Amino acid sequence: MKTKNPFEILGIAPAMVRALEGKELFSLVKSSYRALLFIYHPDRIPLNDQELKVQRNQKVAEINLAFEKVDLDRDPTSLAHYKTLYTQRVGEGWKKTIRQLNRDIQILTSYNETLSRGYLRHLLEPCFPDTQNSALGKAGLFNLKNWRLGLQDIAINHNVRSLTWTLGTNYKEIKFDSEGRMFYKLPCRKRFIQVNFIKLLGTVDKEKVDLLPLLDRVIPRDQAIQQEKWKKGYPENLKYFDILNSLSVEEFRQHCLPFLKPDMDEGAFLFSLHRNTSNQDRINVEGLIIRVLSG
Repeated sequence: MKTKNPFEILGIAPAMVRALEGKELFSLVKSSYRALLFIYHPDRIPLNDQELKVQRNQKVAEINLAFEKVDLDRDPTSLAHYKTLYTQRVGEGWKKTIRQLNRDIQILTSYNETLSRGYLRHLLEPCFPDTQNSALGKAGLFNLKNWRLGLQDIAINHNVRSLTWTLGTNYKEIKFDSEGRMFYKLPCRKRFIQVNFIKLLGTVDKEKVDLLPLLDRVIPRDQAIQQEKWKKGYPENLKYFDILNSLSVEEFRQHCLPFLKPDMDEGAFLFSLHRNTSNQDRINVEGLIIRVLSG
């Protein structure tokens, strides 16, 4: 535990200690010392309250020791020493605030840099499809012809609690033909179906965002829990919820957009907008990309 400065024990502010010198400062010390002794003197409490009397005796001993350390008549050098230590605190509060603000600025600057670079690519690549990434044969948001993506479904991966779960239950695929048309193979399905209502927005590396807390939650179908009780967040029910593959536009803007990129990389979450739903304020998560295949 950090030892208190004698001036702090005597209730004198650092700014006041800094403003006064010598006898003026010691006069303030004596006034504060006498006032505190009057307040905490053990004789001012009921005789039968022994516990409080012990506490007051300890407090008075602390006050007396503090006064001895800043007694100008007894030891002027000790008073000067504790004054120097104490007055250094005057600017500490502001310095701490400034340090925190500088850290926040650095984080925001980094976010802004990432976001601006990603948005610039979004603006330029549709106009110049033969980018370096395309030449290297890399799947990207604007170069998805003859590509196939394997994904883990995030909601299924979280929601399945049964011991009958087997590998592959949460696996789905998206493929694009030579014309860039999109086809979907849902988990546990054998055939692809063509879809034209999904607009891919880009990906965010899984290390950049803690996605699960951001996703929409619903009352689980397999739990016999009353709706109102579940909504109130009773501790015993907090772990019993299902998630959806969607999140609000605002959550997406704050936590994902700064890291959004057009590259279809393994280990990245793929985000999209479903135009066939009424929930225009939701962003969809297609899943975590675990395979990227050409052809």
